Amino acid sequence: MEIIVQENKMVQKKKGKFWHIEKTVKKVDPMFYIEVYDKDILSRDDLLGSTELDLTRLPAPSKTANECTLEVYERDNFFSLFERKKISGFWPVYSDVMGTRELTGKVEMELEILTEEESVGRPAGLARNEPNSNPELLPPERPDTSFNWFTNPWKVFKVLIWRRYKWQILIGVILILLIIFVVLMFYSAPEAINAAIWT
Repeated sequence: MEIIVQENKMVQKKKGKFWHIEKTVKKVDPMFYIEVYDKDILSRDDLLGSTELDLTRLPAPSKTANECTLEVYERDNFFSLFERKKISGFWPVYSDVMGTRELTGKVEMELEILTEEESVGRPAGLARNEPNSNPELLPPERPDTSFNWFTNPWKVFKVLIWRRYKWQILIGVILILLIIFVVLMFYSAPEAINAAIWT
């Protein structure tokens, strides 16, 4: 993809229909769209938040997740990714279904512009597929409660119930076993006493 720096446009060359001989040239704004979805098994994935970033007027990202708020888009601290070449940090995603922007998440990412020659010398795989480099994507560090509750009922019990109420559950089980033992003892005691008397 070519960049026209003077116009802040990207040039897309695309073949329209299969019978077209030449490619059509289209100038588009260099926009970067981000959409974050949840992962549902029983229903369609829901859109949690989104944002769009103009790569020629990119808001400076936050250094940490705690500093990342919607104020990132209201500051006067903008720059062109084509001039800076590389940037990393946190950008907020939001939902504006109700007419006002509501912060719904934060995306940590690194953006880098490469020339065609540089991209050949530094290959990158799709997601975490090989070659997983430039940059290397490590597995996400998710909390223990980040799983589908319907498909992992044992994990729900272990993470949400067992950790909090382990001793109460153990004491309850021991008490129930003692009660069952005492009831069975009293239930079978008359027969044992009767058999001991008559033999």
